[in-house]
Amino acid sequence: MRDGPSAAVMLTPMSGTVVLHVGLMKSGTTFVQAQLFAQQASLGEAGVLVPGASWGDQARGVARALKAAPALEKAEDWQALAGPAREHDGVSVISMEFLGPAEPRKIKAIVASLRPARVETVITVRDLNRTLVAQWQETVQNGRWWTFADYLAGVEAARPDGGSPQDEAGRTFWRQQDLVRIARTWQAATDRCTVVIVPPPGAPREELWHRFCGVAGLPIGDPVRTGGANASLGAASTLALRALNEVLAERGMVFPQRSQVRKPLLAKRILAARRPEESAIGLPVLPWVVEASQALVAGTRALGVEIVGDLDELTPVAVPGVDPAEVPLAEIRAAAIAGTAGLVEAR
Repeated sequence: MRDGPSAAVMLTPMSGTVVLHVGLMKSGTTFVQAQLFAQQASLGEAGVLVPGASWGDQARGVARALKAAPALEKAEDWQALAGPAREHDGVSVISMEFLGPAEPRKIKAIVASLRPARVETVITVRDLNRTLVAQWQETVQNGRWWTFADYLAGVEAARPDGGSPQDEAGRTFWRQQDLVRIARTWQAATDRCTVVIVPPPGAPREELWHRFCGVAGLPIGDPVRTGGANASLGAASTLALRALNEVLAERGMVFPQRSQVRKPLLAKRILAARRPEESAIGLPVLPWVVEASQALVAGTRALGVEIVGDLDELTPVAVPGVDPAEVPLAEIRAAAIAGTAGLVEAR
């Protein structure tokens, strides 16, 4: 096991290596992706290839590969990434969290399409409690309408350390967040698999980037300012959006219908701007979260994958904020009105 960034810095790039950053979701992936493309030119000067003109090219390429696999020969968006990466005499990096929970047969095909390059996997992960809050909010931005209480109950019921995955919310969460299963699958398919721990609250902002660079074989420098933050919402705006999703579903307009209006416009641009004036979503550390986290840590340690950081950093921490069930209706109504006004102005 390798602990801390100093151990990671000692790693050196290998010729003809493709690094696949596969998530987990809500583990700083947007931050890493924004840095890769903000520094694409300087990384290129150092011999590191970040294929694609923008991260959107990588997202489309991976989405196409997952849809087409195992028949990837005609997946042009993917081949536009895979071709330059497998031919590059140095390190190439492709980052897309949708890869993490992919089926083994699709992973096998994707890795095969990158040969004869050496293929390495980086999996970023953060503590379960922070992830629960962020993942619920992300599901709401993606059109779901589970209440926070129902979401937590579903995730608890479907725990991989002894739960029953009958609840859709629970299945969705653990498909994307079961570190042990995802690491085991990628460990079996690639030449090297490394788990990078997202630093705990209060750690220097650059620490995650330094850890990622060290294990991926990138020059280690400070992150640059970007506009690529994955904007989150306040509690009232999240609840207003959840209610909207429920109404739209009842009318037969289920996500991804009008997704470009709901997420990039309404959520990310209009409602996200209200975050400074709204309470954040909070979550104390529940006993079952501690137990589930301990099982994930033990299972990951047993795999024998490389660890950058300290597995103790996955100890759940309380998320400051309010219980969504206690947000006053007047605040939710204000968020809904602001969202409606923003949509009218945008039209």
